[in-house]
Amino acid sequence: MDREIIRSRVELEGVDSLADFSNKTIGVLTSHESIRGFQAKELPDGYLDAIITSARSAPTSSNLQAYSIVVVSDKERKFKLATYSGNQNFIREAPVFFVFCADIYRLKYVTKRQGFLFEGDSLEMFLLASMDAALTMQNALVAAEALGLGAVPVGSLRNEPIKVMEKLKLPRGVFALVGLAVGFEKEGVRRGVKPRLPQKVTVHHEEYSIKHLEDGLTDYDQQMISRRTYDGRRVSIAGEPERDGVEYGWCEHTARL
Repeated sequence: MDREIIRSRVELEGVDSLADFSNKTIGVLTSHESIRGFQAKELPDGYLDAIITSARSAPTSSNLQAYSIVVVSDKERKFKLATYSGNQNFIREAPVFFVFCADIYRLKYVTKRQGFLFEGDSLEMFLLASMDAALTMQNALVAAEALGLGAVPVGSLRNEPIKVMEKLKLPRGVFALVGLAVGFEKEGVRRGVKPRLPQKVTVHHEEYSIKHLEDGLTDYDQQMISRRTYDGRRVSIAGEPERDGVEYGWCEHTARL
């Protein structure tokens, strides 16, 4: 019998406390599932503008807006970006592929334009720009899902940063941080909301604690193993033989990355 597809984290984790005040926004956020298969169907009029406007409404540090979004719909360009991103075919299928970039070029341009010397070549500036880009991506993702679309962030876009830079003609100071494939999902691609690490492992009150780390990791590992999450996705380490007696769950997978 096929495993029941659970579409909400509230249902998956039995978060009864949300029952009295859940709304559409919380429903969208707690129902996220990465979709990796899209129909050959274009976005309706207005959808692209709704996603972009939502993305541009994200918080930004000091109002620097140190990001840029490249919207890719050209088939040949999507094909190349898919190849650079681990040859993931869903990028080719998606009618739109967004590339969210940390953009320091524009800050340098403005500084020179105003007659000053740019002194922001620092790790802090790169982190700031990366956070701005990541926040815009998250807003775009939520907007797309609120419109009934499927979407999946693509971190493997960073596999070939120089090739991506050349294909998108990114100037020096602009780095392609993450992609986002968006479209109407194919039937049968959903597997259900994926379990997350237990709240007692990732959420700390007042101060950091490892009190529940080991038992939380053990419980989570068993969840992921029972779901067969990593079947066909195991990471091999050159020169490292298979280890007898070690179940391949989240801990083993994560340690091998």
